Amino acid sequence: MSDRIFSYIETAKYPEQTCIGINKGKYAGVVYKYGTVTPIEENGALTMKFEYDIIENNAIPRDQFGDEFFNLIGDILVEVIDEKFGKDNIKQSNNK
Repeated sequence: MSDRIFSYIETAKYPEQTCIGINKGKYAGVVYKYGTVTPIEENGALTMKFEYDIIENNAIPRDQFGDEFFNLIGDILVEVIDEKFGKDNIKQSNNK
């Protein structure tokens, strides 16, 4: 198994979107997908507001999906964005 905490997964239910499967930890086996992702700048810091849908909960009760899960998938989202766009490809708006 990969050392990576998540994997990209394609599902028949969502053929047009790649889902995320969590490989390790408390939420191992959970599969979810991101919905709308919106960057928000507050006080000079950039944060992400995002929606998500759990596709497979791996028999984990709904009440277990709280702040810890939200923070985990937020961290994964940052990693996914870094992979897709690369930290070196992001240009500062004040650079010319």
